[in-house]
Amino acid sequence: MPQPNEPSPGRYFDYNGSTPLHPRVQALCRELSELEFGNSAAPHPAGQSAGRIVEEARAGLAAALGAAPREIFFTGGGTESNNWALFASARDRRAGHLVVSAVEHKSVLNAALELERQGFDLTLVQPGEDGAVQLRDVEDALREDTFLVSVMWANNETGVCQPVREIASLCKRRGVRFHCDAVAVMGKLPIDVGEVPCDLLSLSGHKFHAPKGVGALFVREGVELPPLLFGCGHQQGLRSGTENTVGVAAMAAAAGLVARGELGGQAELEARRQQLWDGLRELAPDCARNGGGDMLPNTLNVHFPGVSSAALQARLGEMGFSVAAGASASSGGASHVLLAMGLGEERASQSLRFSLGDGTRSEDVELLLEQLPLALRAVRDGSGLGLSEAR
Repeated sequence: MPQPNEPSPGRYFDYNGSTPLHPRVQALCRELSELEFGNSAAPHPAGQSAGRIVEEARAGLAAALGAAPREIFFTGGGTESNNWALFASARDRRAGHLVVSAVEHKSVLNAALELERQGFDLTLVQPGEDGAVQLRDVEDALREDTFLVSVMWANNETGVCQPVREIASLCKRRGVRFHCDAVAVMGKLPIDVGEVPCDLLSLSGHKFHAPKGVGALFVREGVELPPLLFGCGHQQGLRSGTENTVGVAAMAAAAGLVARGELGGQAELEARRQQLWDGLRELAPDCARNGGGDMLPNTLNVHFPGVSSAALQARLGEMGFSVAAGASASSGGASHVLLAMGLGEERASQSLRFSLGDGTRSEDVELLLEQLPLALRAVRDGSGLGLSEAR
């Protein structure tokens, strides 16, 4: 039995940060790791076998997204996909303008800021207090020389969904390329690139029960995108580097589980989130949700007045609970997302994110609600937390 300060699936509330491998995906990884060691670009039998697996994975992921296989390019993860989308869109331009929402993941925001340092003009569109940007603000930001708009499908910290269908349609009418970071969405809400006319869309496997270190970029047919990486000309010459045979096959398998509805459904996630929110309001009546409107069904970002989020995260960690203050990979400072929403430094540094997943059970939520008052009391009065208390 796990001790309170050891990782435990039942105490894991950071599914937006990363997800466990699905058992069937894990079994596939084991099988392919043993059998498919060839280089998928090699013409010999072992290479041809690996190549078939890669192309089957490309077709499988494409089917899950409503795309064509030739529109799917495998990457090393969401950060690479986002960087490729932004930097390649600016390639061969001496000047120009891009529009990015202020609540993007740092892999988009920092890439956009780097382009600004290189001489491009950048407009950061601010959200409202609910965390969503307004279509009219994106439209007002467009200029004659705007070459790219990048707005995420849903925010990884708050779960707030952005009006991506409307923004994609606006960009299409105006002849502006639209990139959408959908990393936080896969496995929680349906994604169909036939319904959302984006030009580019980023994914990361470890957010939907596939391994870390593998992702994808959807590039709509007809969109010209120069490579970010140069080498032997893999993947139509656009993304050189030997494909991760095991990783891409696992990601496609996980995407198939999502597409077939074989993971926990939206209704189940919403029920567990509501159970958690109801319990939080009962034990901490002064707490408040950050964000509103259309949201991911699994995400709850909560302000605990007067309680340091870093300290509360640490106390819960001592009890074996994995939760996030800001994004999972944040440096510990106040969330840039909450600050962009105008919630202020104090509230931003007193908020925690709880994100649920396919493995979250009702009893897991009950255990968190049972133990959270101990952590809150320890942080508020500055006392130590004896691990014997955290059963």
